[in-house]
Amino acid sequence: MIKESLLKSCIQDLANCQHLYTKLDISQADWRPRENMRSTVELLQYLCFIGGTMTKHFINPPTDHEAARNTYRTNSTEAKETVTFENFNDAIEREKNAIREAYSGITDADLSRTTYHMWTNEESSLFDSLLTVTKYLTAYRHQLFLYAKMGGAQISTPNNWYGMDPKPVQKPAAAVAA
Repeated sequence: MIKESLLKSCIQDLANCQHLYTKLDISQADWRPRENMRSTVELLQYLCFIGGTMTKHFINPPTDHEAARNTYRTNSTEAKETVTFENFNDAIEREKNAIREAYSGITDADLSRTTYHMWTNEESSLFDSLLTVTKYLTAYRHQLFLYAKMGGAQISTPNNWYGMDPKPVQKPAAAVAA
């Protein structure tokens, strides 16, 4: 049940990214808020590998820390070479499937075992590590929301947190008649 909650959170964040993507215009693909920040397409590319890469790493960590870093770098390079603004939805679907597949091999009982983070080499429970993945996805989804908003998209909180357009506000009948 806990495993399913973590998985559901990851999948929902990626689905919300797909919704936010529909609010972007292709003319914004190379836009970046500042010179030292990712462009929109670079952010999309990052979203298409970070969740699956880190989930797989935490669930089945290699014993060689440098091998783990090399896998991350390889996945990053592959995303940069293959994910475009136009094929983002397909790439996110593959990412969702990779995360689902990784989760299929664990149980709630596995969540208490120890794993490590490839960059800090710190050990933590698998639960805490997979929770970190949900934090990554939430943070980068929110960044995508801000990019869309800065690009002129007419979006608000429901677009970001629920992956849906806000419902139109219904005016009271008395206000309509006036």
